[in-house]
Amino acid sequence: MLLSVTNELVVRRADPALRRHIRGYWGYASELPGRARQREPLSTGVVMILGLGPRLGLADRADLAQPAAWFGSFVAGLNDACAVIEHKGQMRGVQVDLSPLATRMIFRESMCSLAREVVALEHLLGREGRVLEERLMELGTWEERFDLVQAMLAAKLQAADPPPPDVDWAWRRLAASRGRLRVAELATELGCSRKHLAARFREHVGLPPKLVARMLRFRHASDCLLGASSSSLSELAATCGYYDQAHLDRDFRDFAQTTPTAYLAEQVTFVQDASPAVS
Repeated sequence: MLLSVTNELVVRRADPALRRHIRGYWGYASELPGRARQREPLSTGVVMILGLGPRLGLADRADLAQPAAWFGSFVAGLNDACAVIEHKGQMRGVQVDLSPLATRMIFRESMCSLAREVVALEHLLGREGRVLEERLMELGTWEERFDLVQAMLAAKLQAADPPPPDVDWAWRRLAASRGRLRVAELATELGCSRKHLAARFREHVGLPPKLVARMLRFRHASDCLLGASSSSLSELAATCGYYDQAHLDRDFRDFAQTTPTAYLAEQVTFVQDASPAVS
């Protein structure tokens, strides 16, 4: 177990007008005695990291024995595997949780090109990304940093064309059900084929709707597991819409490469271990 850990975490929700696009802002700083790796919860959106300290390593999810790729500020597209991050004792930055639809509006990129990819922010925003990093480092408080990031994102969202109404509705309907809505039912409600719906999701969300539904359901289950809201794994499976515990175990293997018990035993992420100050 690592000793002498210093953690700082400040969380702020996006302004009400932006909450359909931006889930929140996380200001974090962590100091540990040495190099470490940690598994992150499965993200059901797009994560933007604005680095304010040493570069952050992202392990190859297919082969954790390979050296990590190191980034300053970056955008991580929708991915059906938990990220494994690596750092050399220090982490400091701002995390922004974006919906896939908002990400397409902000960066004007097809989401299928960002799915399962990590892209340096400079490659998406050019000089604007470098200037944003510099300005964030000059500011003295998390609140000032959140204000700056939110103003930039709000301007880009306002200037962008909105997502197609059918995709917007389908994404929100699936997210609201926490993945329990069957894709066939979703297609029927939209009056389209499952093939058409899958094509729309690949362009605007990044992954097919059936996989996204599994991810949403798994994330809900893993959050419930960490929150100890169920007394047993079989109860957890039933509560979250799984046919049985075996299907829950399968999703833990597929998405987190571990078992529910091992997942719970890990100090999964700095964000979850710290006690956040909510601004």
